[in-house]
Amino acid sequence: MCAHEGKQYTNETTFISQGSFRMKCVTFKNLTSTLEVVSCITPAGVEIPIGAKMEEGDKVFECTSGNVTLKSTPGQTGKCRGTYKVGEEWVEDSFKLACEPYGKVSLKSCFTKEGTEIPLGEARRVPAGYAMECVMVNGNVALQTAKKFDCETNTGEIKKIGETWNEGNFIRRCANYGVSEIVGCYVENIGSVGLNQNLTSNGLLYMCIHQNDQFKFRTLRAQ
Repeated sequence: MCAHEGKQYTNETTFISQGSFRMKCVTFKNLTSTLEVVSCITPAGVEIPIGAKMEEGDKVFECTSGNVTLKSTPGQTGKCRGTYKVGEEWVEDSFKLACEPYGKVSLKSCFTKEGTEIPLGEARRVPAGYAMECVMVNGNVALQTAKKFDCETNTGEIKKIGETWNEGNFIRRCANYGVSEIVGCYVENIGSVGLNQNLTSNGLLYMCIHQNDQFKFRTLRAQ
């Protein structure tokens, strides 16, 4: 005989305990007895063999082996974090997340502090002028400066890292992080002038000045 919660059960008798498990009384030849869990019971009353899974409603129930437990996880139509429906998106901290089937939460994009949205695996230029990227690093998402990123001229033309172009009286070069830096000055029909250098031509003095992080181009009459 087996005793459970004030009741007696004979050998091979089964019963449901706690509404979630089917128990069986096992009596040995030496007349000792024990209770064994033989299966799990879902909230709808469906019996699941130990080690098996089944989907019921918006949840997946698993009857785990070993220390038998009835484990539940979101099903195909289950909500993510108990709140968001499949297909819904929301912003959490600096990231846009989406709810997928079986309660899976996926990362869609990152947001910079200025509010620029950057899709996962891509890079975007931010208002400060440089580029940032939303990437996975060692299994974790990272919003970081994008070292290799094209530059864009004031006319919308795309330049690769190392390329130069004229913009007014200045010569720009595409550097890392999508930043264009001034590397000299340009005089139409005459040529280039290095930073902090002068060029005299046809009675005119052309000055390319870089001082205190400011760039200036001046034209004076040559003395």
